[in-house]
Amino acid sequence: MSSDFNSTLPAPLSDADALILKRYGRDIMQDTLGMIVESICCSAYGIFFAFAVNSILRTSWSRGKIVMLLVVIYLYASSVIQLGLDFATLFKNIHYLLMVPEIPIPDRALLADENLGFFPALEALFVFNMIVGDGVVIWRAWAIHQRRMLAILFPCFLLLVCFIFSVIDIVCFSYEGLLPGGEQICPQASLIAWTFSVGTNVLCTILIGRKALQHRKMMRALNVHRKSRMSTEKVLSILVESGFIYSLLWLSTVVAYIPAITRDTPWYYVYEVLQPISTQIAGMYPTVVIVIVNLQRTIWEEIPATITTGGTAQWGSSAKKSGQTDTFDTQRGVDIHLETVVEITREGSLSN
Repeated sequence: MSSDFNSTLPAPLSDADALILKRYGRDIMQDTLGMIVESICCSAYGIFFAFAVNSILRTSWSRGKIVMLLVVIYLYASSVIQLGLDFATLFKNIHYLLMVPEIPIPDRALLADENLGFFPALEALFVFNMIVGDGVVIWRAWAIHQRRMLAILFPCFLLLVCFIFSVIDIVCFSYEGLLPGGEQICPQASLIAWTFSVGTNVLCTILIGRKALQHRKMMRALNVHRKSRMSTEKVLSILVESGFIYSLLWLSTVVAYIPAITRDTPWYYVYEVLQPISTQIAGMYPTVVIVIVNLQRTIWEEIPATITTGGTAQWGSSAKKSGQTDTFDTQRGVDIHLETVVEITREGSLSN
């Protein structure tokens, strides 16, 4: 009886197989950490998405608003799809590493790599989210500078270069076999696209910060004391601060491009935290920008304003769009001095 029972026991693992299984377990733990972080970020993103859609639907419809709504929906849908594909990748990894007893343990990692076809789609979703998000940031800088193309000429150039290398990166991921000339450019395409994306965001944040500084100096020179909940200065300050926070988070993902950071090092856990954050924040930050801008417009549209300039000229709450309340269809040629007068009058109405 005892001999029959012993004959059914599986053969003990060799030391080599035990070490490999231990490595598989470590890899699964690291990937699971990344999924937990990404799920938390995506949940937070859902809250901002709801605020963004609500802020858009509360205002009057226009072609610009439809475009804005489509951008917000695309960014969020893309991030949710990325989360779903990452979960599918994790489950496939677990299946091929631990649940195929007919495959020798050392061969399972190769089998898992061969059966994961989501990487091109994940890379495409990520880089196009990055491009669209950078476009929203440029749009905001362009609107704040009264549609002056010269102000955003260099950011647009950086975005164009980012787009070119993003396309190259996607082609390199999707191409099976040796891509002609790919051995030189493919390993660096993603890093170059990321670098120009960081440059685009930093430059646009500096442009908005410069405009915010000009506006603050002018308001102080006019001795204006603000009592409104969402003045122009506050909105510009929020845009600048959030832009720098986003740029810092974006810069922190440089760990993904450091060859020395492998799964064997503790720094890989840092990578597993920062990488999913960058995946979700690529769409989250542009959505936050839209929420901030639309929140300002909604508040201002609820406040009646009257301007008297040496005569009886008045603007009421039924006026169409001032250069400040416009979000997507910013009027051409609106001067910052006129915007300041509009703001002073609106803020003055709050104190009455």
